[in-house]
Amino acid sequence: MRAAVVGGGPAGSRAAELLSSRGARVFLYEARPGWEKPCGGGVPERGVDFCPFLADPSLPQVRAGRARIFSPRGREAAVSLAEPLRIYSRTRLNGHLLKRAKERGVEVLPTRVTSIHREGSGWKVSDATGRSRTADFVVGADGASGIVRGRVARALPSLGQSLGIGYYVDGFTSDEIILKFFDSLDGYLWIFPRPDHLAIGICGPTGAGNSEKLLRDLTRFLVDLYGVRVLGRFRTYGARIPSLPSGSAMQESSVGEGWALLGDAAGLVDPLTREGIHYALASASFLADALSEGEPLGYPRRWNAVFGGELEWASAHKELFFSPRFIEAFTHLALTTPVAAIVSELIAGRQKYGDLRRRLRAGAPGVGLALGALLLRRLVAGPTKSSAPSLVPC
Repeated sequence: MRAAVVGGGPAGSRAAELLSSRGARVFLYEARPGWEKPCGGGVPERGVDFCPFLADPSLPQVRAGRARIFSPRGREAAVSLAEPLRIYSRTRLNGHLLKRAKERGVEVLPTRVTSIHREGSGWKVSDATGRSRTADFVVGADGASGIVRGRVARALPSLGQSLGIGYYVDGFTSDEIILKFFDSLDGYLWIFPRPDHLAIGICGPTGAGNSEKLLRDLTRFLVDLYGVRVLGRFRTYGARIPSLPSGSAMQESSVGEGWALLGDAAGLVDPLTREGIHYALASASFLADALSEGEPLGYPRRWNAVFGGELEWASAHKELFFSPRFIEAFTHLALTTPVAAIVSELIAGRQKYGDLRRRLRAGAPGVGLALGALLLRRLVAGPTKSSAPSLVPC
């Protein structure tokens, strides 16, 4: 099989590597040798299950062992993470995955695709150098606005869109992640430490004036938390974040005759956290398994066996999840051991959304006892003072 993979991010590079290692001849189109992408760069431990090599310490990363959560009213909870969140520079991560693909025989073409059209039972793929190649199968890993989704999978419904905007702050790192929620915002603010900078961002709905408001809220919180010193060296970024439209099934937007979409191109992004790297890597693995068996429709079946309904549940419950009442209660309960354990598993990707309500109910007696003990401790010793935010010059 000759496969053309368009896009060399985590999904495309990983799919190309796996397909080539199983005997396919693979062309991977990616004009950039390694590049930064506007996102936090976090990969939950469940994502490492699909790519164990991501745990290799030779790949630069930060393992954040604590999450600090701020509610809209300023309530704070610090949660120790049983499985630290791995955070990567996207330049390093993307470059590493491209290198692995090359080492396994993938022909990486440093150019962009300009056209794709049917030729017989396969495809003719043309690039910016003027050269054309034929392929039996086309894999779109070039994002929600990429050429594969736009030209090959044209009948698909439009993806949902939200906005991510923020700063890369050079010269500082940390050992904790910070999550801040706001009143009436379908989104949140994050601070993720990378080896040589902080990736700081905020996400919310698209619309006129929203980017300016989001950036003001982010800057105000950042200065309140760390002081103005963090703004000495920063770079601003912004991007749109795709997601599956409400009510849309993964199979309807991921595969067709002779083509498939991966990662962002398929809308495989968590509508709550906006996290997509581990879904991108998982989709690459599932597609490679399916194509190796000569059964492309096995791709969505494998996805559903592992993630079945997870993104759909998240999309249907966004309004509840980001409601101030829920966030305030959840932040308060995160001070207790039972709910802190759930938060830790959510960040690690181990806690499935569909089972969240049952877990919270099952832990209710223990939560009640823990809250009682917390109240008694505060009556005796006074309110617990939060520790200073972790910030390390680098």
